[in-house]
Amino acid sequence: KTIEAMDPQLTEVSQQFERFKAVFARKDYNTCSDLLSQLKVLLTKFTSLPPLFENSPNAAKELTIARDIYEHAVVLSVKTEDQDAFERDFFQLKPYYVDARNRIPQSPQENLILGLNLLRLLVQNRIAEFHTELELLSSATLEDPCIKHAVELEQSFMEGAYNRVLSARQTAPDATYVYFMDLLAKTIRDEIAGCS
Repeated sequence: KTIEAMDPQLTEVSQQFERFKAVFARKDYNTCSDLLSQLKVLLTKFTSLPPLFENSPNAAKELTIARDIYEHAVVLSVKTEDQDAFERDFFQLKPYYVDARNRIPQSPQENLILGLNLLRLLVQNRIAEFHTELELLSSATLEDPCIKHAVELEQSFMEGAYNRVLSARQTAPDATYVYFMDLLAKTIRDEIAGCS
């Protein structure tokens, strides 16, 4: 028997997460939200998660599945256009990127999620926080297309090169960026109207 097979909590979360991903693929976001709430409650039973990080035989598996669940939660919040949920889920996810970095392998979704957060801060005109988040990133991460896209948008926005910001929607590195790109376009139109 594997450790996972002997741990009923890990098995239950894994099965529930598979159901969530199947519903997510069908774009049934209302059901996804319900399943996500249940998953978050189940995650509270894991002892190895932040802020405690207790060592257990399943610590790496628990951390990885929790991180994956929160990454899906962030993307779900974009799909449902819920910025409050995005912020809440991103802050629950961030310790997995920072504090658990040496405990689990890097997620392939990490730079996408970090880029989405940078876009959210830009849309909300939270420029100081935008720059604080940038300072936390490694030089290799700053070269990632998802991060570069957000940085270039911020530079164009600050320069008042609104045409570049508006045309950047076509070069978004991922389809999930479109929601924030549309919001940024609205912000720019409001800015132009205010200047007029």
